[in-house]
Amino acid sequence: MIGDFDSILSDEEAQRLESAFQALGAASASGERPVSEAEERAWFAHLQQGDARGQRALAWRLTGDVDIAQLTAALQALVRETPGVDVRYVFDDENGLVKRPAGSAPLPVSLRQVADEKQAICRLLQAQATPFVLESEAPLRCLLLLTPGDNVILGVVLHDILAETLPWRHLPAMLSARYNGDAMPLPFAAEPVELAETPEPQLPWVRQAVSLQDYRSPAQRAEALPTVGARVVTRIARSLLPANDTPRALLAAVAARFAEFVAAQAGGQAVQLCVPAADTAEYVGLELGLTAPPLMRLTVQHGEGDAGQRLLAQTVAEQPDPQRAQLLVAWRDDLAAEWRLEGVHAERLLLPPLHTPFELALLLELPEAEALTLELVTDPRLSPHVAPFLLEQFSAFLAGQRIAVALPAAESVSPAMAAPAANGDADESVAPLILQEFREALVAPEMTLDEDFFDRGGHSLVATRVIGRLLSLHQIEININDLFSHPTARGLAGYAKRLNVAQPNAAVATADDHDRAQAPLSLAQESLWKVYEAFGHDEIFNLPFSLRFFDAVDETALRQAFIDVMTRHTVLRSRFVEQQGAVVQVVVPAAELPEYQWFRFSHETPAGNAAALLADAGQHRFDLAAELPLRVTLLRDADNGQQLLSLLFHHVVLDEWSLNLMMDELGVAYRHRVVGQAPQWSGQPPQFHTFARQQRASGVQQQHLDYWLDALRGAPVGQPIFRQEPSTHPAVPAPADVNGGWLEFEVDPAVAEGLYQLARRNNASLFNVVYAGITSALHLLGGPADLLVGTSTSGRNDAEFFDTVGYFTTVVVHRVRFDEGLTVAGLVSQVKNTINGSLPYTDIPIDLVEEGLFGVDADRKNHMFEVFIQIHSRIKLNGEFRLQDGSAIAYRQVEPEKAESLLGLQFEVMEDDLAGKKSLRVMMTYRQDHYSREQANLIADGVQHVFTQFAQHIAGDIALAALPPGPQA
Repeated sequence: MIGDFDSILSDEEAQRLESAFQALGAASASGERPVSEAEERAWFAHLQQGDARGQRALAWRLTGDVDIAQLTAALQALVRETPGVDVRYVFDDENGLVKRPAGSAPLPVSLRQVADEKQAICRLLQAQATPFVLESEAPLRCLLLLTPGDNVILGVVLHDILAETLPWRHLPAMLSARYNGDAMPLPFAAEPVELAETPEPQLPWVRQAVSLQDYRSPAQRAEALPTVGARVVTRIARSLLPANDTPRALLAAVAARFAEFVAAQAGGQAVQLCVPAADTAEYVGLELGLTAPPLMRLTVQHGEGDAGQRLLAQTVAEQPDPQRAQLLVAWRDDLAAEWRLEGVHAERLLLPPLHTPFELALLLELPEAEALTLELVTDPRLSPHVAPFLLEQFSAFLAGQRIAVALPAAESVSPAMAAPAANGDADESVAPLILQEFREALVAPEMTLDEDFFDRGGHSLVATRVIGRLLSLHQIEININDLFSHPTARGLAGYAKRLNVAQPNAAVATADDHDRAQAPLSLAQESLWKVYEAFGHDEIFNLPFSLRFFDAVDETALRQAFIDVMTRHTVLRSRFVEQQGAVVQVVVPAAELPEYQWFRFSHETPAGNAAALLADAGQHRFDLAAELPLRVTLLRDADNGQQLLSLLFHHVVLDEWSLNLMMDELGVAYRHRVVGQAPQWSGQPPQFHTFARQQRASGVQQQHLDYWLDALRGAPVGQPIFRQEPSTHPAVPAPADVNGGWLEFEVDPAVAEGLYQLARRNNASLFNVVYAGITSALHLLGGPADLLVGTSTSGRNDAEFFDTVGYFTTVVVHRVRFDEGLTVAGLVSQVKNTINGSLPYTDIPIDLVEEGLFGVDADRKNHMFEVFIQIHSRIKLNGEFRLQDGSAIAYRQVEPEKAESLLGLQFEVMEDDLAGKKSLRVMMTYRQDHYSREQANLIADGVQHVFTQFAQHIAGDIALAALPPGPQA
């Protein structure tokens, strides 16, 4: 053979070639094959590290008609027919590192039944975290995990040593061909991978050796979960981003904003931004190191603002800087489109990473023209809690909300010095600002630095307003639990934090906001509208309020004052019409208000009995497509000639917070109109329609929805307290008889004082204590030990809209658990922590939660909870219009009788303060098809009994089971 190359090779070269052919022949006889340089590097790295850092995993959820036997055979055939996959890597002194084919036995495929998808993910991560023994097993693991409901999880773990032999990108096409019985695709070109080095993390959120327990999490399973990073996903509206023409320009825009955002959140440190150099999305697993294409790198400093332009203009990438946090932003490629399994749909399963060369990786996808998916992946060495926080805040940042910036301290401080100062050591300017907000929220101008916020009538909703205003107006951050624990302005100041606040695109009211023609429904409005439609657009959401004036009112000036308020808040002059299958709110120009029948003077209605007149005025059925969502009717009481005011609103435009705003502004406007002046407003709040547009553009916060689904999944469906079985189920629409009864009782002043003391002793609000008392009474009367309770929240998580009139309120559901040995204090604490812990997630209305739990056809008329509790504190329907001459026109609320109840059992706690006299009342309405009058009275007696017992044990250390028995059925 050597002679054939005599004219080409020297004698020495020919001898070397002959030796190589002989060695190859010997290797072929034994089945051994030489390894490539990439395989050799991967093998040495595996040997030195001794762990699973070179192992990657992907998984897919398979639904449809999955043939398990056929899929198993396809996996084994894929391994058998792809050269170089089912091999063992062996090192000896004579031949060095070689790979040997395995025997004829097929590759084992792990087939297991799992309880749910969470357990499947745990098993997959365990398989990835178990190091391959490369000399005795194939560098590939295949798992088929069967979940209830006939879903199949397909998981594949590959070692980096196979990067050239079996590229991830081609795995779905090859496996699909074998499963469908088609010919295997032609061999793919090798894809050499330069394995990325992983420097030490530079971001300030390194995982700490601290054991954290979350009461919402289920009990840990027996199998241990390896230390992994996090992977979270959300979806935002495409309209929140610049209208870039090319994918590269859009990628650069998002990447620049993300890098600037992270640099700010990381205390102002610079980061190194990485994006793929080529205009393609075909980099599956780039965030995990499965592929390693050329990257453009750019150092981004906090506050530069031009990173996007610099990135697009860059021609030569920076060198990797191990002293900078590495951030990847790329298009997501999950290979879903590459699957072609007959009768089967494949969807990528979001596995948290065991290893990634980037501290943060943001992956983008355009699932449809109007949406952008954001997927954030974090290094396992970072705290697992930072991913959802950063993605939530970045989404809000893109939507134009204010985001607090974490700036570095001027000098190093000890942990003790870094803690919030207490006992008067805080910034002396903070306490007066807190007091200012306390005074305004509580309408208590004489309140002092050392007075208790809750003693003055504060509760969770008011606390939310105070905290939001302190942050938005003064850049002072307050934790709501600190407010409960330190409820005076002076005490709370020691726990306040001064922030520098970035304002990317804060909502600013403009003249254009008044006349923008229409807006979609907000999430809360849409939730209400679904129920409104289910009840045939009847009077179920009428909100009637009635006032009695004790002094003469100038009715013409009052009408003009209402026009001023309606001009200021467009939602009050909107019609609700259907367009292309969706309801939108259309603004009526202020100049056209006289054309609508929304105001009646007292002379237009004959004088009569006050109760009858007001009841009749409140029964109007709105045609919201043709008329305004409010009716203002002045009446006159025949008995004494006093003027009565009927205010009827449709709930879709007004909540309790907005009612108070409107009454304040009505007083300002009347004060001026009665002397012929136009009101002088201190500023123009943004319109509710602006909020609705922004919220719908941002979409549903999936993480917030998941919070409620996780908290309520598996909870027992609400049922009437005295029944053993529910008569309906939220998954099945059913009729509802909303004919209701109602009763009211006033809490004895001594008992009320005891409840206030119990609240103070437990750093809680009165509402927490009353809520605990009502639920205890229901439990003692036979209610379940796992009780679902609905309540209303402000829904105003953005302080920009605190002065906006509209319907923001959301209904949320909490679980109250009565464990054996639970004390009064323990229950109050449980209620307080449950409510306060849920506040950041209260933008999600109840309909989305019920649809997530019971399907899109969930019952609109019968909610998943039976009991509803809310508090009304300082509603401004008892007050006066102060006039410029120093006089005043006093008015008091006339409370209507209630003949309907949408909810099974509703408690409205009324905390009144009339002329300096405090009182506490409870109004209870109930569905007559759920409770008889006798049962309702029994419940009311039981609640009063428990209140009395709570008031006698203000330390709260008595067990609920030890309370003296109350009335029984």
